[in-house]
Amino acid sequence: MRLISMRMVRAMAVSAVVAVSACATSQPPVVSVPSSAAPAQPGAPAYYVVVAGLDVVVRASGDGHVTGSVAIPEQAGTSRAYAGAEVFGGLDDRHFVIVFSRGGDLLGVAEDTLFLVTVSPDGRPGRLDRLAFDNQGVPVTGVALSPDGTTVVLSLTNEFPGQAPYGSVVLINARTGATQTWTGRGAPGYWPGVPSWAGDGTVEVPWWHSESAGTEPADLFGVRELNLASAGGSLLTAPLVTYPVPVRGLQSAMIAPGGGYVVASSCRAGPGRHTGTARIIELSPATGRAVEVLRTQTTRFGNNADVQDAISSTCRVLSAVDGGGLVLAQAFAFGRIDNGAFTSLPGTSLPGTSPLPHVLPVSAAW
Repeated sequence: MRLISMRMVRAMAVSAVVAVSACATSQPPVVSVPSSAAPAQPGAPAYYVVVAGLDVVVRASGDGHVTGSVAIPEQAGTSRAYAGAEVFGGLDDRHFVIVFSRGGDLLGVAEDTLFLVTVSPDGRPGRLDRLAFDNQGVPVTGVALSPDGTTVVLSLTNEFPGQAPYGSVVLINARTGATQTWTGRGAPGYWPGVPSWAGDGTVEVPWWHSESAGTEPADLFGVRELNLASAGGSLLTAPLVTYPVPVRGLQSAMIAPGGGYVVASSCRAGPGRHTGTARIIELSPATGRAVEVLRTQTTRFGNNADVQDAISSTCRVLSAVDGGGLVLAQAFAFGRIDNGAFTSLPGTSLPGTSPLPHVLPVSAAW
């Protein structure tokens, strides 16, 4: 798969929900808050949002306690198998986009439903408002939301089995439903990553490369800058900041809003038997050079298959704000990184699950 197939991550999480809780409710199970949880630094978002099964759950950034939850509407097809959801945040801790998916990864099969949700100042989620958009069977792989919550930017990736993937970026006016599209059809093997709102009507996207959609990890070649005032067209005409040397072998990367650092995950098997090492690193936005290691976690697993599963599904940067100084990430363990200091937080909470290394993929955002 290209990087990690997010539809597979969602399916894994939802399958676990079905297996351990056939009578799930709209309130997530009670999970103990880590005793070592430290208050989030001044200026950090007050809340983060996670997807727990078929619930959208709001948690306090300081210690992870639940402040509210809302169920994904039944009309989204939540009763169907192989479904899952992912959450993306805006530039604050108030506006979020939920991407509910079913149908798998293949082009023409994936069915994505988008919802907008606003979180109140006291951490209560409002209703999920469906956003009018037909993904036409092309998987949505990343979302950026404007500061006022009125403009949604999507990255989509066409994945033909055995062929090099390519991607597109779609802008949606949440009020009118009008869309603009930029396509990368002319560059097979390259695709846009999770978009980031840079300000002044500009969106930046990591520019990934791999010769096959069936391989991971992938290589980051640079960052493309899209002027949203344009009428769309070819992604290849958008300015590209190309790194002198591509950053090889990453699982994920996000650009901090406002044109900040690129925060990426880089995970490998080893160094010992049945172990894996997860790293969250900060890259220069201009050169791609690693300027800081924010988090390193080495964990022993039951066997090599567990190691590979963990690298594929629990090695991700989920959200980055404050120029990259504040990060939500899953380096096997899920938590927040405040200028290099890691605090473990509750993520996807399921009854009957145990701590590392048997960790579930987390979908979370600020």
